[in-house]
Amino acid sequence: MSKDYDTISMECEEALDKVVAHLKQEFVGISAGKASPAMVENLKFDYYGTPSPIKAAAQINTPDNATLTIKPFDQSQVKAISKAIMEANIGLNPSDDGKIIICRIPPMTTENRQKIVKQLKDLAEKAKVAIRNSRHEAIKHADASLKDSILTEDTHRSLKDEIQKLTDSHNKQLDETLQKKSDDVMKV
Repeated sequence: MSKDYDTISMECEEALDKVVAHLKQEFVGISAGKASPAMVENLKFDYYGTPSPIKAAAQINTPDNATLTIKPFDQSQVKAISKAIMEANIGLNPSDDGKIIICRIPPMTTENRQKIVKQLKDLAEKAKVAIRNSRHEAIKHADASLKDSILTEDTHRSLKDEIQKLTDSHNKQLDETLQKKSDDVMKV
C-alpha cells in the first residue's frame, strides 16, 4: 500500500529512533568496570516456565563499585537466576548462599577493556545494519508511492533526500554513542 510523504518520513524516523534507543539500552548493560544493576536487570531467566527479566523477580543492589547483589523475592529462583547470569556470558561469575546472589565485577585489564570495546563495535555495526534496512524500507515505500502517483517526481526526490538526512543523522548518533561508551570503558 502506498503512503504519502509525511507518513513515510515519520515512520522512517521512528524506526531509526528505535534502533538508536535499542543500542543505548544494550550499552547500559555492558560494564565499564563499575557495578550497575543495568548489567543484569534485563537478563531473562526461566521463571516457572516463563522467560522473565531478573528485575521483575529480584531486588538488585550495588553495595560497592565492584559488587552486585541480587536478592530474589522467591528464594527458590536463586539457582535459575544464577544460571541465567552465567549463560548471558557478560563476564560475571555469580555465587550464592541460597538466599542472595553475589556477582563480583572483575578488575579491568587493558585486554578486557579492548575486548569490551570490540563487543561495543559489533553491537554498533548491527545497529547500522538495522538503520540501513530501515532506510531501504522507507525508499521502497517512496518508490511505490511514486509509481502509484501519490508522489510527484520532485516530491519523491525530496523525500529520498529527507530519508538520507535522517539516516546520516542517526548514524552519527550511533557513532557518538559508541565513542562515548568506548572512551568510558577505556578510562582507567
